[in-house]
Amino acid sequence: MNSVSGFGLILMLIVAVSFLIVVATIISVVRSGDKLTSFEKKILVFVAVALCLLVVGLYITSNLSLFLALIG
Repeated sequence: MNSVSGFGLILMLIVAVSFLIVVATIISVVRSGDKLTSFEKKILVFVAVALCLLVVGLYITSNLSLFLALIG
């Protein structure tokens, strides 16, 4: 497997898993009802999105040359 295509495949998997984590967090927050305040719900969703974006960003920056070859 070409290293660029392998990088693209792993990046797509990381993005898909991150999306599922964010969706699961949103569903969990919605189902919590009155157990959480509005502020706590916003913080939980924000943290989930931030962590997922951080993971994707770290993977891209650690393989920046492959990322540039993928988009170039």
